[in-house]
Amino acid sequence: MSENTIQCPCGKSINGYSDYSLLYLKKDSDEGGEIDIICKNDYCYLRELGYLKFRIDTNRKIILEKGKFYAPYVTWNATRMNEEKTVEILRKHLIDITEKLVQWEKVMKGIEMDEERSSSEEVIA
Repeated sequence: MSENTIQCPCGKSINGYSDYSLLYLKKDSDEGGEIDIICKNDYCYLRELGYLKFRIDTNRKIILEKGKFYAPYVTWNATRMNEEKTVEILRKHLIDITEKLVQWEKVMKGIEMDEERSSSEEVIA
């Protein structure tokens, strides 16, 4: 294992942004939404390693509000390497996840489809 390799406490090596899975949590456009960052190991006892929170602005653009990895994941790696190196690597992972892994167009389409569905349900009700 390389000195730049992050590790989930379950033992899964994480070399970069593509070693994470994402789970989109549906919320309405007023509240925004959340994308959970998940370990790809199906048997991981943590599973959720972090999250991205976003909202939709008045121009119908997605605004990223916060991205964070949870303390158990960060602490595990900080004790394996050192805190400075861990923070540097995980910051890069968050940037890459946000820019390369999340398919923001699909997220926006999903939100729009949900809004259409809920507005047609209001008409029916």
